[in-house]
Amino acid sequence: MKKSIAILVVAVFLISCSSRPEEAVKNFTENLTKGKVEEAKKYATESTGTMLDMASSMGIVPVDPDFKFEMLKDSIVGNRAWITIANPNGRSEVMEVVKIDGDWLVNMKAKY
Repeated sequence: MKKSIAILVVAVFLISCSSRPEEAVKNFTENLTKGKVEEAKKYATESTGTMLDMASSMGIVPVDPDFKFEMLKDSIVGNRAWITIANPNGRSEVMEVVKIDGDWLVNMKAKY
């Protein structure tokens, strides 16, 4: 009986640690819109984190306390995913997510 409980606990732990691309986007966007840049970076690639640091140093982090995450659709192909969300302006926005070492991370590209 104890062995069954231990197996169940380990299984629940492994399932709870697994990440889905939409969870990464949700955690990233919710933390970013609350101004929690360091927390948002936990759900982002290293290059995206660098962009966030630069934006934060320039004071252009988009804080929106009324932000509500709404996923519209997803597309997952191998280790890449594109999550379409509703942004605060009422438009849709596609966010790229990549799987690195088993974790889904938001991968933003600079727009010039």
